Amino acid sequence: MNGIAPERLPGLIGHELRNPLAAAMTGALVARDMVDDADPRAPVLDGVLRDLERMNCLLDGWLHAARGKATRREPVAVDELLAAAAARHGAEVLTACPGANVVGDRALLERALENLFENARNAGATRVRVAAQTLGDELTIHVEDDGCGVPADAADRVFAAGWSGRGGAGLGLYAVRATVAAHAGHVRCVPLPRGTRFSITLPLQAARTRNA
Repeated sequence: MNGIAPERLPGLIGHELRNPLAAAMTGALVARDMVDDADPRAPVLDGVLRDLERMNCLLDGWLHAARGKATRREPVAVDELLAAAAARHGAEVLTACPGANVVGDRALLERALENLFENARNAGATRVRVAAQTLGDELTIHVEDDGCGVPADAADRVFAAGWSGRGGAGLGLYAVRATVAAHAGHVRCVPLPRGTRFSITLPLQAARTRNA
């Protein structure tokens, strides 16, 4: 049996995962309909449904990117994006730029931030902070942690597929870079005396689009 050509993998993965994912969502919806809102199982099922929907959005986003198609082009509120990602990982939001929007795929951008938070926790961080700032027509999101840090000579290599300082798969930071690039942005890794700072820069939504 011949191996699967790399260019065929996105379509194959989408085909193989989409039906089981749809079945799981249907089952969770049926289970949710069987319990009252006051039932202690209701919030658990609500969380399962949210996670399944996020999986579906991520699958769609990555399949579009793998096939060379543009990412979803929708306004994404920066403060909501930071709040949602930070809440799942106990990160502290210092500044969130209320009213600022970027344009793209919210699920992919949210997952990129989560990859940075997870990377920090895996590096032993006890504190993860995120701050956003705007300058001209760009937004920069800084994620800073107090973990074990990145060697200075590895700052440019951490985003390479397969690179890992702790024996992991080496795909998290690669996914961050791929997501940011798909949104016409760039990401930097800055080693600190204690910990690491990652800075994601993205174009802001044009003012004329925001005011339309």
